[in-house]
Amino acid sequence: MADHTDEHLHDEDMEDEVIVLEDEDGNEHSFVLGEVLTVDAKDYAVLLPIDDDVEEGVILRIDGEDGDDMVLSDIESDEEWEKVVNAYNEQMDEFDDEDEED
Repeated sequence: MADHTDEHLHDEDMEDEVIVLEDEDGNEHSFVLGEVLTVDAKDYAVLLPIDDDVEEGVILRIDGEDGDDMVLSDIESDEEWEKVVNAYNEQMDEFDDEDEED
């Protein structure tokens, strides 16, 4: 997904709020906030698709607030992206391990 720099996400009831992002072709896709990850003292929003035509989620950096909204930006650096994806994968592995123990 591209063209979603500076999208706004309302701070209250974030889990239920639909976030609409536009892809590089101008098509809009709907997401909900799955979780917030913190990596190297920066927060990242993991957005999960609710459209049937989108199979993958999106991870955006939270770059502060604008009033009651959080400002979301693309992750431009490959190094930063890899750190965030690795942290997300580690967290998912921990959740899987906990599920297996239950």
